[in-house]
Amino acid sequence: MCARTALPSLMLLLAASLPGCDHGTASPVEVGSTSAAARGGVGGSTTGSAFAGTISLGGTGVVGIEPPCTLPEAATTVFAERAVYHQEPARRELFTWTTAEQAAELRDGHVLLTRLEREGLGPGYAMDALNQLSGQQAITPTEADSIALAGILSGPAFAKARYAWPDPWATRAGWPDEQYGDQLVRIVLREDAWLARFRSGVLDVVDMNNKPVLAKDALAHPERIAGIYFVRDAGAGGPRCGGSFRGGDGGYREFIIGNEAMVEEWSLGTPEIRARVEADIALVEEFFKRIRPCPPANLQGSWNLSVVCNWDMVHPGVPFTELTAYMDALAIPSDNYLPTPTALASLMEQLKASLFEPDPLVVRPERLVVEQSQGGADAGGAAGIPEAAGAPPL
Repeated sequence: MCARTALPSLMLLLAASLPGCDHGTASPVEVGSTSAAARGGVGGSTTGSAFAGTISLGGTGVVGIEPPCTLPEAATTVFAERAVYHQEPARRELFTWTTAEQAAELRDGHVLLTRLEREGLGPGYAMDALNQLSGQQAITPTEADSIALAGILSGPAFAKARYAWPDPWATRAGWPDEQYGDQLVRIVLREDAWLARFRSGVLDVVDMNNKPVLAKDALAHPERIAGIYFVRDAGAGGPRCGGSFRGGDGGYREFIIGNEAMVEEWSLGTPEIRARVEADIALVEEFFKRIRPCPPANLQGSWNLSVVCNWDMVHPGVPFTELTAYMDALAIPSDNYLPTPTALASLMEQLKASLFEPDPLVVRPERLVVEQSQGGADAGGAAGIPEAAGAPPL
């Protein structure tokens, strides 16, 4: 029997309506050797079990998963369209969770970037990694460009920032000992914005179409950089994915938005944001239904490593399984995101608790315009009222 005692109350009815599962007959996680084609063999077809065979995780390591049951067929995997690729990370639409206190500050001040650090947590690990990179000695011209860019991004111009991701569900649960809040802010970057990428200890820049920006152009015009796609992998003290030294933990990735001048619009409390949360709830619920009859077993000790290393393997066009699509959409591979019925049910409960009655606030920094409802929470459909807003900090 699957343990149900930890399921939130609203999910007990859903759990009771689905087939039972048996964790006990699943084989343990094994490390072995396979080719990259093994992952394609698993993900290339959505018929039968999406977890049969092996899933390549880079280098010589694989996670072997032998399920005790067969998943139903599906035309597409739930999260296939939500995967974020290292090669093409740029998104104009991002979401950031914040606290009720900070949401009130946003409504009062109409400025998105106001804080230098999260209270008690410092400016963040990414800033430490950028500072460390900026102090290194360059050997090649590429390294020199990367170091010079790190010096700019770790300086005063990007001191105030918000951490974001393209999908609200993927950051709502946070880490077991760290939550970001239950108030959702939508951010839309300008079409001409650039995005820095920090991966494997190297910095480069792409535009919103994920086309490379020449280093000389990025260094000459850093004011066009909206933020950073940061990956805590082996190059930044995270998990090591290749060879005999494979291991580690604490990997994650995030978008760090640090230049409000490159934000076209940000909003809070809008019907559009509520609809997005509802859509995310539906996605997680569908994944819950598909995964519950046959969840992968014994992943808790290796979950973070497995997810981070799988990010290195995924490229546009590579087929997904239900599991790998879910992994490749994640930002925070914490135990709160284990693909188990209990963790997924808890995530749904958190998302449902974040639903709200619309009380729209829409700010367009470049035009110095604010649109908000006239009567608070009961006036979600009221016409917007233009107001002068203070010029945003760079």
